[in-house]
Amino acid sequence: MSPASPISYWNKPKPLIRRLGVALLLVNLLGTGLFAGLAYRFERQDTLDGIDATLCEAAEGIRKIVPPLIVDQTDADERTEPRFTNEYRKAHDFIERYIDATDLEFIYAIGVRADGSSYEISSNLTATQLGERADPMVEVLRKPYELSPIMAQSVATGDVMIDVAQDEYGYFRSCIVPITFASGKKVLFGADLEISAVNQRLLRSLLTNLGLGTIVLVATLIITLFFSNSIARDLEQVALEADAASRLAFLPGEAKMDSPTLEIDNVFASIYSMKAGLQAFGKFVPDAVVQRILTLGRAEVGGEKRLLSLMLTDVTDFTTICEKLDPNQVMVVMSEYFSHVVAPIMKLSGTLDKYVGDAIFAYWNAPNFQEDHAALCCRAALAARAASVTLAKAWEAESRWPWRTRFGLHAGETIVGNVGAPDRMDFTVIGSPVNLAARIEGLNKYYGTEILASQQMKQLVGDEFMFRSIDMTLPKGAVAPIGLYELLGERAIVAGDDALLKYVAAWEQAFGHYQNRLWATAQSAFEALAAQRPDDKVAAIYVERCKAFCATPPPSDWDGVQRFDSK
Repeated sequence: MSPASPISYWNKPKPLIRRLGVALLLVNLLGTGLFAGLAYRFERQDTLDGIDATLCEAAEGIRKIVPPLIVDQTDADERTEPRFTNEYRKAHDFIERYIDATDLEFIYAIGVRADGSSYEISSNLTATQLGERADPMVEVLRKPYELSPIMAQSVATGDVMIDVAQDEYGYFRSCIVPITFASGKKVLFGADLEISAVNQRLLRSLLTNLGLGTIVLVATLIITLFFSNSIARDLEQVALEADAASRLAFLPGEAKMDSPTLEIDNVFASIYSMKAGLQAFGKFVPDAVVQRILTLGRAEVGGEKRLLSLMLTDVTDFTTICEKLDPNQVMVVMSEYFSHVVAPIMKLSGTLDKYVGDAIFAYWNAPNFQEDHAALCCRAALAARAASVTLAKAWEAESRWPWRTRFGLHAGETIVGNVGAPDRMDFTVIGSPVNLAARIEGLNKYYGTEILASQQMKQLVGDEFMFRSIDMTLPKGAVAPIGLYELLGERAIVAGDDALLKYVAAWEQAFGHYQNRLWATAQSAFEALAAQRPDDKVAAIYVERCKAFCATPPPSDWDGVQRFDSK
């Protein structure tokens, strides 16, 4: 695999603090390098300008003071000894003081004859040597000397020349001053500054600038990391808030987050407004549906077939209750009732489809898939019934009319999805299983039960719940008969209720006699059960059926199905 390019690496998502840190590091390194480079350039130029000024000043001093003092010697015969005068001493003292006060390394004099040959008059006038020699200024060396190009140009033009010179000792910044005497001879006076000294000075300046740049870089990085870390924390909170909004995970009494950064604070305000809107929206549309829309990013008409567990509820004698209350009281009481009964349904991951008067329609396994949807549905029905019973007792204690709830449970293949027009739609469930669940709920009134479930629901949950057989029925509008069962509780919970277990076992035995046409035996068994529980309407129904079949047995093709022509 080929290594990733720097651009592709940079484009990959990374923490803000790392991206800002790397960016600021690169910018600061570039800025520090640029600053140091420019500072070095300007410092070098200023240094060279200063050196040139020093050299020019030295040249002017040499031009004004030295020539009158050495005229006799330069015009004298080269074989004669030089004459030492106070004027030479003055020249010596001037050069010594000038060398001590500047960075000059050498001051020297070169004689040029009329034939163009040249020779050394004096040289190597360093500060140290001046202290060791009696009078180096007037020492006549007479050594032949080869003029450098800058010296030759100065002799030819008579101009002061400043340039870089090189000899066996190294590189120098050199100033050449040509002086012509009455005899026609010429003397070149020179002052040199070694380039290495200049470079050392510039190097010190460069290191100083780099050090200052490094300090600025470190300080900038610390400040940047501080602020970027603060911004990164705020952005992480933004991400968490947005994720919570997408999951509809709202906390009660949640306060709006804020940030010292204006733009992030505006984002917080927008997210808070969005969450408030979604919370309000969730009061009209199931949270799971809102989450589905947020996940898909669209809503369009369409659906799919899916096995759902369905629950429909109804309030016993609701019409009679409403006649005793004014409309406002009905709405207030209904709101209190729904808040108690719906809470267990929502807690157990049910999707609340709608309220139809006093009825509640909820389902499981949509919009999100739930492997244990049938168990959740049964568990929610038991919990909702318990909540309804508790509320009814509380209302009775307050001398208010108690509401009792009946439940119908069924499972079947339905069409679930968005139904309606493109500009106005509803996420709901349609199909014959929905109608059958409503019919099953209505049969509670006939059998005197509270929770009736179809055989399909019982088969899905298996032995996890305890049921008792109620009947084989063909509700109005149904095509095929279905078995009805009363949901009594979770088997793990009711396992310790011996009275219930014995009653259900005796019931199933009596129901078996009934299905096998043993009418007299079944009648005796149901009469015994009815005596144990006089309020068990189903037992009374079967006692009457067995009596009727004992008197008039059904035809041989009797299938045991109880048919209903009304809802």
